[in-house]
Parts: sequence; structure tokens; C-alpha cells
Amino acid sequence: MTALLSLLVAAGCGGVTAESPLTVPLGGTRDETVVKLEKNHRYCPKPGDSQGKIETYPRCERPGAEWGESWIVARYTEGKLSELRRYERFTDEGRATERWNQLVLERMKLNPEDPEALREIQDTRLEPGTKSVKAFRIDASTVVAVYLMTPTPPDDASILEAILPIAKR
Repeated sequence: MTALLSLLVAAGCGGVTAESPLTVPLGGTRDETVVKLEKNHRYCPKPGDSQGKIETYPRCERPGAEWGESWIVARYTEGKLSELRRYERFTDEGRATERWNQLVLERMKLNPEDPEALREIQDTRLEPGTKSVKAFRIDASTVVAVYLMTPTPPDDASILEAILPIAKR
């Protein structure tokens, strides 16, 4: 019984950081970004992946089952992180909605919703298949948008959390 409890605790702890809202700031170098993604969120670079302007980071190896899959896409401009996106794919629409609600609530603990940023996202940055979106301002030039989506090719993602540069207010 103790071994089973330890295994459950270990599996639960392994997922805490990966499911939390993204906290990697824009403007960091690739090396800084990789360290923060791996340490704080459990996403790792692909072995042998070239260092390009757009890089994909899958989940790091970890024990335990997951309800969906997720990955991060980072965009670099002149060697600095200029945009970060976490895609999450679920086969069950109910689980996707539950996860989106959880992510929005966790994000609200870090930053308040920002109606002005939301208007700008809705006017210029809606993703294909968006059902709902919330926007949170990080600073004068950065927002996080959390999208609930109808899975649409090529990514078929149910949720997108994006850290985006945006016009200063």
C-alpha cells in the first residue's frame, strides 16, 4: 500500500509544473528558454533538433498516464524568444473544456484578465477554430491568450496557451 501511495504521489508531482500556466518570459536566449521550459514546465528539446527560428519542445519523459498530449512551439527572432505557444490535444471535448477552465483559473491567479488585450486578440490574433479566448496582460508589451478550440488541422489542438508580443498601451 505504501509503495502504491508513493507511486501516485510521484506521478502527481511529475505533472504539476507541466500543467501550470506558462511563465517563461519573452526576450530570453534559446539556452535560457530551454532551461526554463525543462525546469519549470517539463518540456525538453528534441534530441538532434537544429536550433532554428521555430523550435518544438515535446513533453519530457515522465511516469504516469496523461489524458491528452501537449507540446510547445517557440519562435526566436535574432536569437531571442519572441513568441511561445503550448498546444494541448484531447480526444474528449469535456476534458478539453475542463482543462481550459482550469488553465484560465490558474492564469487569473498570476495576472488579471485584460479587456483591452482581449479586444486586440479578437481583432487580430484569433486562431482557426477558436470557441473562446481569454487574455491576460503580463506587462506593457506582452499578453497571454488562452484559447479553447475546435480541433482543426494541422495541429488538431483543443487548447492553445500563447505568450505573445502586443502593442503597448
